[in-house]
Amino acid sequence: MPDLETALRRIRSYSLPREHLRLQEFGQSSFIGKVLIVEREALPERATVVLVREPIGF
Repeated sequence: MPDLETALRRIRSYSLPREHLRLQEFGQSSFIGKVLIVEREALPERATVVLVREPIGF
């Protein structure tokens, strides 16, 4: 996504509704529990971010 606001909006308006529909098949519902936002890391070797350049879900 081009910016944080757009990314968070996509989670709420695109991914969450699809995940909710998927879980309804099992009698459950979905919610947003955790969102990870990394702004910077003081020690670069402490964190690894893996970017996957292919669709793997919503």
